[in-house]
Amino acid sequence: MKKQLLLIVAMMMAMCSYATITPTGSQFWWGYFSESEASGDDFTSLGTGYTEDFDAAIRIPANQEVVGSGTIKAVRIWIGSALSSFKSLKVWISSSLPSNVSNADYVQTVDVKGLENGANDIELNTPFVINNKEVYIGYTVSIKRPVYPIMVGGTWVENSLYLRSSKNVTQWGAISDFGKLAMQVLVDGVELVGNAAEPTAFGTEYVLKGQSVDMPVSIVNTGKNDIKSISYTITTNGNTSGEKTISVNNIGSYDSQTVMIPFAADADARKYVKTLTITKVNGVANEASQKSAEGVVVTILEKPTVMPVVEEFTGTWCGWCPVGFDGLEKMYEKYGDKVALIAVHYGDPMETSDYSPILAQVVDGFPSSFVNRAYSVYPAAANLEYYIDYCLQQTVPAGIKTAAEWTNADKTTIKIQTSTTFAYSDEGVKYGIAYVLVEDGMKGTGSDWAQNNNLSGNSTYKDLEFWYNAGSKVSGLEFNHVAVAAWNLVSGVSGSVSSNVKAGEVQKHNFNADISGNKLIQDKSKLKIIALLIDQSTNVIVNAAQTTIGAPGTGIEAVKSTAQEVVGYYTVDGKRLAAPVKGVNIVRMSDGSSRKMVVK
Repeated sequence: MKKQLLLIVAMMMAMCSYATITPTGSQFWWGYFSESEASGDDFTSLGTGYTEDFDAAIRIPANQEVVGSGTIKAVRIWIGSALSSFKSLKVWISSSLPSNVSNADYVQTVDVKGLENGANDIELNTPFVINNKEVYIGYTVSIKRPVYPIMVGGTWVENSLYLRSSKNVTQWGAISDFGKLAMQVLVDGVELVGNAAEPTAFGTEYVLKGQSVDMPVSIVNTGKNDIKSISYTITTNGNTSGEKTISVNNIGSYDSQTVMIPFAADADARKYVKTLTITKVNGVANEASQKSAEGVVVTILEKPTVMPVVEEFTGTWCGWCPVGFDGLEKMYEKYGDKVALIAVHYGDPMETSDYSPILAQVVDGFPSSFVNRAYSVYPAAANLEYYIDYCLQQTVPAGIKTAAEWTNADKTTIKIQTSTTFAYSDEGVKYGIAYVLVEDGMKGTGSDWAQNNNLSGNSTYKDLEFWYNAGSKVSGLEFNHVAVAAWNLVSGVSGSVSSNVKAGEVQKHNFNADISGNKLIQDKSKLKIIALLIDQSTNVIVNAAQTTIGAPGTGIEAVKSTAQEVVGYYTVDGKRLAAPVKGVNIVRMSDGSSRKMVVK
């Protein structure tokens, strides 16, 4: 799991050029981020939402085969609309990621008044000789107000993005979630071969049995000649396919292009490592030193239903946490029970110690949230919606359903059963099921139940109308999706999923959740169980299911276990509404239950 508070904003950036440097002789622009990725205008910008300094860098490994013997003459940095908020900019080169940039091997201050939106070519006052050593090339930007100054794009590859900030992400991290740093270096003194194409590792794709899947493979031209065609083979378990040739769209020298390569499903529903080897470039032998790359193709029987999980970390004492309150409510309005929403309170009357392991491991601030414990997201509605939609489109290894009933009339123990069905066979897998109990409509009196509200009168949050117009402390709220108990949160219950799984085979797990000593729960009729399928090798949540709790003796198999949908909105006096309105709405669910929703 990654500890980061980075936000993302998709940005449209006019691609004008400032002080363009045209390579001459043995010079060429090199970088993990390529010209073709800069040719569009859809970038991503990174920041934390705070006014602070940001450091960004790429790494050239020792003895790098293409540029290791060269000299860096200039640095090219792509800058977006945050430019107007730049106070200062420095470019630097260092033999290691510097704890203090001023101690880097080379530092050069850049006049921000001369920068422009787009690509900025900054000539070094003193050329830097790489000398086949490991070097980091980066820049440091200081901003005047909260903006997202670090531009990234394309698909991440190793060494292409290191980030740090002065206040919120104080340790350097190799970030793989957002793409490559939009930066290149002008290298001199290196002679390139003629026709050379290097593929990069192409990740994992799922394909239904009997079908094929086009996998995006990034191909870098490490030669002098433009690439117009490539020939390739695919090797699986030692068996190599026949050579195939496809045309590409003129990949320029040290540019890259994403090429769609078709991979057929295998006969068995399993995962296989695939080795792609580029044998020829422009009809002649490939001169690249790295001709092959690996990826994984998983043949599956069917695509499992996906339920993303949002864990939002909040507290009534936190003045910015109304952002997360609003974010979760809007996600429920849009997705209903197709998404598992968990509000994890800390330092207020709704805190549960059961979430302490997660708070200690991954939470850096409030408000914050994780989607599937894979993506650190500032819990504004637009950010959450982006990641939820992304997760809903993904294929996951297994489907999961859950059902629950009370074991007695006193409602002190919940009998839970999960059914996990993997879409492919595998051995030695490490998965576990964790359980969370959440409650809706929690409320109380006293100052600890009043929500602090820094959004009050803050023009940045005018679109959050209720919080903008409310006072600095808001009483009388009802809190939904509140985690009131949890079990085996980090990696799931031991033995809840077999280490050897078979495609289409249903695995059942029974778990008794004892809540007899729980003093936090207010209304047991408003409880819901969320089952989390966790990949124990990464601690990422790969899928989830949720259910209400049936009466004792209902029979676990009869308890409704599928995600419920909103089927209608009503006024308190029973009139049907086309959409929610301001005030109190009654939400009717597909299982016949209903709940109250307040639209501010």
